[in-house]
Amino acid sequence: MASVGDVTHYRASMATLLTESVATTRKLERWCDPTGEWTEAATRIDLNADPAATFRIMCALLLRKARLHTDAVLLANETNNMHSLAVQMRPVLECAGQIVFTFHNLIIAPDLTMEPDRAAQVLGEYMDADYYRTVIRVTRGEVGHDELLEQIWEAQQEAAAKLGMPKPQKRKGRSFRQVEKVRMLVGGKNWYDYLSDYFCHGRADWTGASWRGGVVSMDTVPYEFTFAGHMDYLAEQLGVMNAYAALCPVDGDSGLAGDSEHGWVEATLTQLTRGRKETKGVRAAAVSVFSGGPAAGE
Repeated sequence: MASVGDVTHYRASMATLLTESVATTRKLERWCDPTGEWTEAATRIDLNADPAATFRIMCALLLRKARLHTDAVLLANETNNMHSLAVQMRPVLECAGQIVFTFHNLIIAPDLTMEPDRAAQVLGEYMDADYYRTVIRVTRGEVGHDELLEQIWEAQQEAAAKLGMPKPQKRKGRSFRQVEKVRMLVGGKNWYDYLSDYFCHGRADWTGASWRGGVVSMDTVPYEFTFAGHMDYLAEQLGVMNAYAALCPVDGDSGLAGDSEHGWVEATLTQLTRGRKETKGVRAAAVSVFSGGPAAGE
């Protein structure tokens, strides 16, 4: 029969799975950026000779950010700090969502779910909107709306000319909310809104349940389950992020070929599939503790 130990095992298993996933993230980061110097080297890259460098830089930096925050999640789990775990989890989801969106539209969508020109347009509009929002926020309005739109338009014209595409029309800047970064993740918006409401925006019910930001009922079975459930979802999204990051063009190789030198696509998909299979069993056993039923397989 199911027991409290099943919940403890669920939490420990998810911490192990998350540790394994972030180790892969570190390896992918080094694959995209072998020297670890993209931030310094980015200004010296000839994008005409190496246009894929833009995506390698972006991918490496997002992987690095995701890795650092995931390490913080694991530390929060070790110290029983649910609030910190949830706060650190949110930026990991942002990084994962951006990588999934980018390489879906760069590698998968063209010719499969939409015309190549349309996929490029979707990706370009997303990146332009993110750039617009980021510059406005970072400069605190020092760079004006019209000036920023002019910069974006000039970059679009230059890119279109190099690719032999029609001259783009000048567009208005559109709003870009942080939650848009996670829309490509299954359940991404719901999880992002939940983390924001109860752990990041001061709306926590401090005397309530731990999953609503409460800090009173510690060292209980529901408290253990809350840790496990959060790491369960995060490990899944980190695995998905790794699989999409494996599509990043490195040395002209997207990793799609079966005889790829690195074989990252196959490796990350294998890890993701194995993780899902292992999670299904321990999750079912833990859930049965609350339902009163037998654990899976009994």
